[in-house]
Amino acid sequence: MRHSQTLNDTEQFLPLPSADFQLLLILAERDLHAYGISRAVEANATGVALEIGSLYRMLTRMESEGLIEERDGPAEDDAPESRRRYYGITPLGRRVAKAEATRLRAVLDLAESKRLIALR
Repeated sequence: MRHSQTLNDTEQFLPLPSADFQLLLILAERDLHAYGISRAVEANATGVALEIGSLYRMLTRMESEGLIEERDGPAEDDAPESRRRYYGITPLGRRVAKAEATRLRAVLDLAESKRLIALR
């Protein structure tokens, strides 16, 4: 369980679970609805798979943590029958994603120094 959050505190979220990081990376590009997020995860082929039920639980949790927020969809999605909920990354979510990317870069640099991988 995570500690209570403050807007300047990103370290409490680290290390970020792979699926959470993947979702933040996707939403860093643009706001999406759950199905769009699911498709983007599949398209990225990073080994992270999200079942729709798990994705909705994850969205709810990450929204309550302040990492993402519900947003208005695009104008073409204004049809009365449309019930899609769009999500976008918050400023906190962007800082957490950046901190996780920095952390992972340090891990990869260490792996490279141990000659486990070649990055460049």
